[in-house]
Amino acid sequence: MDLLTDAAWFSAGDLDALRSLGSRRTLAAGSTLFTEGDEPFDVAIVERGDIKLVTVATNGQEVVLDVAGSGEVIGELSALDGAPRSATAEALTDCVLTSVPVDRFLGYLREHPASMGALLSVVVARLRQANRRQLEFSTADAIGRVCARLDELAGRYGVADANGAVTIDLPINQSELAQWCGLSREAVVKSLRKLRNLGWVATTDGRLIVLDRQELCRRGQM
Repeated sequence: MDLLTDAAWFSAGDLDALRSLGSRRTLAAGSTLFTEGDEPFDVAIVERGDIKLVTVATNGQEVVLDVAGSGEVIGELSALDGAPRSATAEALTDCVLTSVPVDRFLGYLREHPASMGALLSVVVARLRQANRRQLEFSTADAIGRVCARLDELAGRYGVADANGAVTIDLPINQSELAQWCGLSREAVVKSLRKLRNLGWVATTDGRLIVLDRQELCRRGQM
């Protein structure tokens, strides 16, 4: 997966230094930043907006691997090993990016070994997460998968109100949620209907609202 899901390994100074090595660009919602199989030419810092990373399974089904938001870095794996892009990056919203050429990114890491070591720790953490998700896909039912993704989305993009309800501030539709869960759209629709009936989630103005995150978390771990 060509995404660094946690850019906390970069200090504010690191990010500013990398920005100085690159250039700003905009990407309209629905546009493609790069395509799976492309040769790597840059690493991108997401300054504003959200980008989904998708791949195509052997059966032709599109699978959402992750979503990158503000402050996150895309494209570092291909930069490190020189292999073609392992996913396609598409803008969910209008985005502002800083594009850093691969040679400058690698040069920065060579000059800052602490950042390289921290990057390795993040990559290992992401591999552990991928292993957990593989186990989830092998053992969890449809509702469990949907609950796990909604709990994750609430943690990363949730905005809580005074009553504890959490609005997921990310424009993701049911088809994209299905791709992220490794399910059909029909299975996700049925699962969301049941979760609404249970009073755990609600929908309004196209947004998902988590009403009982504790129950979502519990069900997602079953």
